Amino acid sequence: MEPKLWTKEFIVTSFVNFLLTIMYFLLMVTMSNYAVETYDVTVSTAGLVASIFVLGSLLGRLLVGKFIARFGMLNVLVFGLLGAVLVSLSYFFANGVAAFLLIRMLHGFTVGLVSTTTGTICVQTTPSARKGEGISYYSLSAVLGTAIGPFIGMLLINLNNGFEWMFALNIMAGVVCILLLKIVRLRLPESEKPVVTEKTKAFSVSDYIDKQAVPISLLMLTIGFGFSSVTSYLTLYGKETGLIEAVGYFFFIHSICVICSRPFTGKMIDARGANIIVYPCMLLFATGMFVYSQSTATWMIIMAAACMGLGFGNFNSAAQIIALKNADPSRLALATATYFIFLDLGFGLGPYILGHIIQGVGFRSLYMVISCIGLLCIPIYYLIYGNKEKQAYASS
Repeated sequence: MEPKLWTKEFIVTSFVNFLLTIMYFLLMVTMSNYAVETYDVTVSTAGLVASIFVLGSLLGRLLVGKFIARFGMLNVLVFGLLGAVLVSLSYFFANGVAAFLLIRMLHGFTVGLVSTTTGTICVQTTPSARKGEGISYYSLSAVLGTAIGPFIGMLLINLNNGFEWMFALNIMAGVVCILLLKIVRLRLPESEKPVVTEKTKAFSVSDYIDKQAVPISLLMLTIGFGFSSVTSYLTLYGKETGLIEAVGYFFFIHSICVICSRPFTGKMIDARGANIIVYPCMLLFATGMFVYSQSTATWMIIMAAACMGLGFGNFNSAAQIIALKNADPSRLALATATYFIFLDLGFGLGPYILGHIIQGVGFRSLYMVISCIGLLCIPIYYLIYGNKEKQAYASS
């Protein structure tokens, strides 16, 4: 009999992640524009609005392992959501760029705590035999949020008081998640406690980073760094190219492609390994970035969104599965955090650094360079993991 995947723990944490991702991307694709309109900042400073949020999330992920070990996963999840609600209230009282940046960083910190905790719960409650399938389905909650969040954001941005509605929706989503967790009592398996010695009491990088997850996470950092130029500057790129209506549907098309493919790719990874998915996905990502860089018509935006959805969307879940594959059971939270720490570094550093480059070379030249970087990542993947998996399957 096939082990059960759709438990209440799996469903509830996926739903929390779904709402969290809606709010994350609703603000991610609009806040750079908000900063330009409200505070009259430069493009690079607008990029910092996105970067500082993700860097706050990175800090949350770095500390989440310690918090979980001390307070337990459910407590971290609830208090993280409560913090997100309080920070979202603060948006209404920001009276300058400095205050706004501080709020964005604190908001990112709470999101980092919550998203890493829900990801860890998903991994712990998914049967080992269906790990790839489970993570793929769980990731779909984020994919759906990725589609709906930007779509809502692009609708609200054209309304009077649209940004105020965005902040209010963040508050409402956090409250709904807290109430749901209080109503539905989740039962989680007890994690193995790592042995604490006098040596391990001292500061150690291994307390915050799982070294086995680092190689694939570094590659994810690179891909995420490039893709952040799309998520953070979608509205500004649409305005510059005269395709503002077309880019409004970018994440909708992107997400539909991931939703349609993810259930199959997860099962294929369980059955045949990650290589069969990763190589085509990386090629599709590079192709999508190139088409995006040359976009002059709606159909090109749609094609780019489809390629990046199939490419980045499925590589994201495949890389996460690889990061967790060899993790010690007592370090699953750290392995999960490590993966997202590097992903956050890419998404966090990207908007600010690339914002300066955009000011010099423009959007189109930047996206062409990122397409080339995507192609270079294919042989790098082969060296750090692909070749090992190929040898393992050849010898089995």
